[in-house]
Amino acid sequence: MADPDPAGPPPPVNSRSPLWLGGVLFLVTLAASAWFVDQMVQFGERVEHHHGLGLASTAAALLNPDEVAALRGHPDDSGTATHAAVRAKLRAVLEANPEFRFVYLMRPVTGRLNEFVFLADAEDPGSADYSAPGDLYSGPSDDLRTVAESGRAVFSGVVIDEWGSWVSALAPVHDAEGRLVAVLGVDMALEAWLDTQARYRSFGLTIAGLVLALVALFLVVLQLQRQAAQRMARLGHRLATQLSELEAAQEGLRMADIVVRNTSEAIMVLDPQMRIASVNSAFERLTGRRAGDVIGQLPPTLTQDPALLARIKSAIDAGDHWEGEVWGFHPDGTRYPVGALAEVVRDDAGAITHFVVVLQDVSAQKELEERLREMSATDGLTHIANRRAFDEALVREWERALRSGGPLSVIMADIDFFKRYNDQYGHVAGDACLQQVAAALKAGVRQGGDLVARYGGEEFAVVLPGADEDAARAVAEALRQRVQALALPHDGNPATGVVTISLGVATCAPVRGREPTALVEAADRQLYRAKEGGRNRVEAAG
Repeated sequence: MADPDPAGPPPPVNSRSPLWLGGVLFLVTLAASAWFVDQMVQFGERVEHHHGLGLASTAAALLNPDEVAALRGHPDDSGTATHAAVRAKLRAVLEANPEFRFVYLMRPVTGRLNEFVFLADAEDPGSADYSAPGDLYSGPSDDLRTVAESGRAVFSGVVIDEWGSWVSALAPVHDAEGRLVAVLGVDMALEAWLDTQARYRSFGLTIAGLVLALVALFLVVLQLQRQAAQRMARLGHRLATQLSELEAAQEGLRMADIVVRNTSEAIMVLDPQMRIASVNSAFERLTGRRAGDVIGQLPPTLTQDPALLARIKSAIDAGDHWEGEVWGFHPDGTRYPVGALAEVVRDDAGAITHFVVVLQDVSAQKELEERLREMSATDGLTHIANRRAFDEALVREWERALRSGGPLSVIMADIDFFKRYNDQYGHVAGDACLQQVAAALKAGVRQGGDLVARYGGEEFAVVLPGADEDAARAVAEALRQRVQALALPHDGNPATGVVTISLGVATCAPVRGREPTALVEAADRQLYRAKEGGRNRVEAAG
């Protein structure tokens, strides 16, 4: 706005000091600033709560409920394959989330819901912080009991126990039938939590300080008015205009701040019809779509999957909250997994005004899950299937044979005089021998459903779906010849001077009431016969 005409009459001068009015204004602004800082801190707590609960729930989803359920919470669990597998997943979660201090599994003590026992701990067993299976948790249990009773994830208040002061995110682990099998806890040090809250408080204090500085400047200007009334009248009008613009800008900043806060996660604000009202820059990076292209449109995921829209509305109607995993779609049609959390915003009358949706790319978590699945089914030395994968395949093919009525065969193989080999050539050479034998066995089976696994030590097992006794014997003989053809020197094998294997074959048509392990035991007996008969041979029984 242009300054008033300097040739005109000067504005009237008020000789009374306006300082009392400025003092009132400063106190009001100070009170408003304190309220704003408090709101910022509360908002930060809500955001961090949702973030912590999302991480804990995701970590719980990575666990195999059957493995967790198999843990008894007893010292004998230590050293078992199941305990090692669960600990490996807890370690992976701890390493993937540097903000976590502890990751562990607990279960209520049977008949005593107020007491919890440790099942597994991501800490190194040699650490003083490690809690072994069967150790009772001596800290506060109210939040743990809440999770166990309600089956919902909980973000605790400050917990003080023998390990220090923490805030914890607790998530239930359910089996396929929805029963609670454990409570997964992730602890964050209280100092780190307070530092996070301090950042929100600092932001609020910065905004409040800016406003208070403007008010102080305004008071200075009012004070200077007593010395230059005519000039301050014109400057006051200009300042009033600037303050009005600053207030409008501050309101815009407040709305923008809701969107841009925590920009590492994509945020959408939807209108009551679930059309996009605003997005942040993280949304553009995640989806590959510009804000101008999506404003006023349904989110791309709902466009690609209309049934999802109905499920989300149903869940929100039931509780003003929805979270789940959906597929996001890039503009070129490629899709990617996304974790979504939706909250409803209502006015004082209860009408929906907005939906706030937080999106997080979980591709890395999916890749981690896949790697964990592969690691849990693969022998680390030979890179073929491990004992666990063999047991699962045997049960799976047994059930299939029950339905089809076809035969099922198992081969058990053992490297001849392998202890002598290790003693003579050393364990490094022994490991290399195991790897070469495993590769030969894997290359020698039929294509399709045949599975070669390292059963333990120098022993291997093969599942042959649909193979009768003659076919299984033929495969076993081919494997024996393939290993001998490797011509790996073995002076401790008096018959051949090279590495050989003995094999036992068992075949049956599965029937109800008989366990799959009976087939393994039968093959193992034939393997014993092969060894007793001179080794480097195949023995079979139908």
